[in-house]
Amino acid sequence: ILGAVLLAAVVVGVIAVCFGNGARSGVKREIGASDYYSQEEISAAMDTAQEYFDDHFPGCVMTSFRYDEESVREAESEYADEYQADQAVILLSDFQTDKHGGDGSLNPNEIYQDWQWVLVRSGNGDWTLKTCGY
Repeated sequence: ILGAVLLAAVVVGVIAVCFGNGARSGVKREIGASDYYSQEEISAAMDTAQEYFDDHFPGCVMTSFRYDEESVREAESEYADEYQADQAVILLSDFQTDKHGGDGSLNPNEIYQDWQWVLVRSGNGDWTLKTCGY
């Protein structure tokens, strides 16, 4: 009996690890070459935005996430000054809401495209999400 209980616990643990992060599973990340940031820096910014998405967009599923090199020039000048940071980046994502519109503030059963995520940082510090939306 103890063996069966332990086996069941292991199976549940494996399932939780493999499928527990539903909002992130299946997200297609597009990180092209950048004159500004390394692949690791962009990935770290995406991780920060995805954490926020997971915590604040219940019932929504992100389908793609991309780094937009062109928007960096805009972000550097506009958002870095606004948020008193050394660097700023804009990421774009697509996601779908459930029948409730996530937490109710979004349209139900809708696909949102080119949702912007604005992140800033100073020096080589961690990225901080400052705003998101259209």
